[in-house]
Amino acid sequence: MEQILIGNRYQLLEAIGTGGMAEVYRATDTLLNREVAVKILRAQYTGDEGFVSRFRQEAQSAAKLIHANIVNVYDVGRDGDAYYIVMEYVKGSTLKEMIAEQGPPDHLTAVIIAHGVASALKHAHGRGIVHCDIKPHNILIDEAGNPKVADFGIARAISTATMTYTSSVVGSVHYLSPEQVRGEKVSTQSDLYSLGILLFEMLTGVLPFTADTPVAVALKHVNEKMPNIRDVNPNVPLILEKIVNKALSKKIEDRYMTADDFLQDLEYAADYLTGNISYPERSRHLIADEKDQSAGITNHEETMRLDRNAYVTRLKQSGDENSKEADKQHKNRKNVKYWLLGLLVAASLLIIGLFAAGVVGGPETLVPDVTGKNVLEARTLLEGAKLGYNIDEEYNPHAQAGIVVAQNPAGKRLVKEGRKILLIVSKGVELGDVPNLKGKKLTEVKAVLKEARFEIGKVTYKYVAGEPEETVLQQSVAAPAKLPVGTKLDLVINIKKNQAVLPDLVGMSVSQAKNKLNDLGLVLEAVSYVVSKEPENTVLSMRPAAEEVVALGTKVDVTAAKSADVSRTTQYVEFIVPPGGDNQDVRIVVADAGGSRVVYTNSHKGGVRLRQQIEGTGSIKVKFYCNDKLVEEKSL
Repeated sequence: MEQILIGNRYQLLEAIGTGGMAEVYRATDTLLNREVAVKILRAQYTGDEGFVSRFRQEAQSAAKLIHANIVNVYDVGRDGDAYYIVMEYVKGSTLKEMIAEQGPPDHLTAVIIAHGVASALKHAHGRGIVHCDIKPHNILIDEAGNPKVADFGIARAISTATMTYTSSVVGSVHYLSPEQVRGEKVSTQSDLYSLGILLFEMLTGVLPFTADTPVAVALKHVNEKMPNIRDVNPNVPLILEKIVNKALSKKIEDRYMTADDFLQDLEYAADYLTGNISYPERSRHLIADEKDQSAGITNHEETMRLDRNAYVTRLKQSGDENSKEADKQHKNRKNVKYWLLGLLVAASLLIIGLFAAGVVGGPETLVPDVTGKNVLEARTLLEGAKLGYNIDEEYNPHAQAGIVVAQNPAGKRLVKEGRKILLIVSKGVELGDVPNLKGKKLTEVKAVLKEARFEIGKVTYKYVAGEPEETVLQQSVAAPAKLPVGTKLDLVINIKKNQAVLPDLVGMSVSQAKNKLNDLGLVLEAVSYVVSKEPENTVLSMRPAAEEVVALGTKVDVTAAKSADVSRTTQYVEFIVPPGGDNQDVRIVVADAGGSRVVYTNSHKGGVRLRQQIEGTGSIKVKFYCNDKLVEEKSL
């Protein structure tokens, strides 16, 4: 990929991950000479000030977490319109990829991985941070087999701007705690529930709940009994079954109270699996004897299997007896006309159907308006009004998944109790598969994107020797990836060998602009000057415009700045950063006859001495700010 420097420090080397919210790159920290991972927020989210603020705030909180089982966050910043987070670079794969490629780990490895995640959660919970999105996709396994929890700091920011039930995060739905599904307050025990699901998947290779839609999966976490892990995999030791059962209790009070409690039981299980202890050896809040466990699973809540052959015969016999009785009654009612009997039966069936549908008969109730509510809230309101419901789902780019966008009958109408209300529930933004456009000409790209329901975004040009001319070199989101349909994809197109792309000369000096054009095989022709507040000889405009594709040898005209007839001063000034912090935001502002401008910005520790060259015209004032507070002002 084209070498890009972010934050004047991080050299991007290659893309290593992509998602709907951000892209991740392997990079080099040029200051510390180490490999890092840089996550860059996608451009479509940078315009949301609330999201960006939460993104930065949560990332700064995550930077406080220093732990062996956490992907450490080193830095967070902004470069132009790009917001980025700099993290530890972990060589390896995600736990999800490991399970998919190698199958479920052995019992001891599963316990060791869960122990590492629990240790990371204990560290985070102790500092007031709840991850909210523990899943195998966010657990990295390094080359030594150590687990590292990723995406601390952005999980909360993303969850406020994305849909809990959207199909782009179906994996998350499978790991949500019941209270997260209900939209209740999330606690540290929500993370421990998700860790329980993670352990269940590692021990069995499957998820406890699956369904055709994300909403259905989420509802199962609330309504359905958790499958017994040893029914799925009989080889799971009883001690691990007990740990998983406790972690996955529906009620928060029945789960592990803290990550430390979870850790202690995992350590005890590891001792048992390695043969260091015999089970059961000591009395603990989790461990019970085999007899208690057997009694616990033979209760009335256990799912029972019915032998269909046992009741099919009974149904047939019952049907035969009913048929004989009907024949007898028919003979006793010879004077009843067949057409009248049929009419009465039909009328009866119609009336029964109308009653069942809640159209006629019975008391009336007012239909609550549940549009804008999630499915669980809507169900509660409808049941409170003694109404039923049916659900249809459809994609909706304007409502998050799981939200009711329409209903029939509408709210505030009187209907009979028991009536079923049709709810149209959003499936969130529809995602499409990003096509591979590399090597295709622009005309072909348009057809491919139209079929995939994407659009062309910004098109830029450059020349790369050896690549086919007039074809796509890069696209803003590489395949394979999923994005909301209608997303604009930016493209980089290779130009012809005898062409060049005009650089943006505005802001350069005339001499810099001339050298830049010469390097590209272009010619600086006419230079005209106008009085401006910009520094003298600064290019203000150009013709042809920047980024146009032109033939080699093309002549370019520019307009440059000249100052009014006032004296120009060049002088060095010095400032000392006041004590009181390791990273103070420093800004130096110059105000002169040409206006006010920022000439220096950076972060420094207290006590650092700064020396800056100042140029200006007329009366010059230099202001020195630290953390947006004026510290010192000098006149030259």
